Amino acid sequence: MKAIVVAALLIAAAIGTSTTAAAAEPCNPAGKLDFICGPLNTEDLVQVPGTQWIIASGMDGGGAGSHGALHLVSAESKSWKVLFPGTNPRVQPDKTTYADCPGAPDLGKFSAHGINLRPGANGGPDTLYVVNHGGRESIEIFALDAKGAEPAITWIGCAVMPAHTWPNAVAPTPEGGFVVTDMFDPKDPKAPNLMAAGKNTGAVYEWRPGQGFARIPDSEMSGNNGIEVSRDGKRIYVAAWGNRAVVRLSRGDGPTRRETLRAGFLVDNLRWAPNGELIAGGQAVPVKQVFGCFQSKARRCTQAWRLDAWDTAAMKLHPLVSMAGNPEFGDATTGLQIGSEMFVGTFRGDRIAYFALK
Repeated sequence: MKAIVVAALLIAAAIGTSTTAAAAEPCNPAGKLDFICGPLNTEDLVQVPGTQWIIASGMDGGGAGSHGALHLVSAESKSWKVLFPGTNPRVQPDKTTYADCPGAPDLGKFSAHGINLRPGANGGPDTLYVVNHGGRESIEIFALDAKGAEPAITWIGCAVMPAHTWPNAVAPTPEGGFVVTDMFDPKDPKAPNLMAAGKNTGAVYEWRPGQGFARIPDSEMSGNNGIEVSRDGKRIYVAAWGNRAVVRLSRGDGPTRRETLRAGFLVDNLRWAPNGELIAGGQAVPVKQVFGCFQSKARRCTQAWRLDAWDTAAMKLHPLVSMAGNPEFGDATTGLQIGSEMFVGTFRGDRIAYFALK
């Protein structure tokens, strides 16, 4: 039980207190990697549509302490600031859409993990979905207004997860809801060993407005992690972390159809690339080594990582980059392509990596 609780806390959140990139040591390149130094434990990254802005999550653990934040990052200037909670958080609950939400999250415990974004309709604000472990296991929902010089964020609602679940990643569905991965039961002391053995520990849930959560049949995997949904809503793509695989699930009427593609590494997050493929990022080490860092107080995890491109139509993976890890950066979780650059997040570190694509 202790191992799971510690792991859950350390897979959760972080906060940067500076409004610009600042680190306690020189922010020098390492090999082909450059860095945006300062934001802590940026486990997931997403681009604000039509802009150069990146939203980066923050997880607690290591130097981050016991709570975290959402960060706003400029892909152009490579600067950053805390986006939420910050010094003046906006809270305007939508009690109609999120009627079952008990209220705003505890801002002193807020801990951002997986994130995703629904583009706004007809010029309206985008909707940002955030996995939160601080004070409750929940999906927190925000309105994101990108019309000004910088995006402005307002908390508008939440969906509290079912009991015995630990959410990891979230993705919107076309009908106005979202799907979310449950990685494991936080009360199961055997969960780390089960994931190390590739045994099922979690599943995928779907939340629909007015209906709440429902478990998707045949979505059980080992450490369900990153998730995305096809544009037409007919397919769900999942990173099966403990299985070292990616999975394509059908969505809609009838039985769930499931196809698995072996990846050869611990696939963490998934993010759409401009060419329509998915970028699969994750760690290239054994499960127990990753948990070893989760359970440590290390400021950075420095183990090997990898990014692959997933052609979801052909069900093929091809490598993009493989890194041995170094003292500055390791244990990557997410690859986000913006133009000719790739930005890379990590669950434990004090910087976002980026490099130029060939």
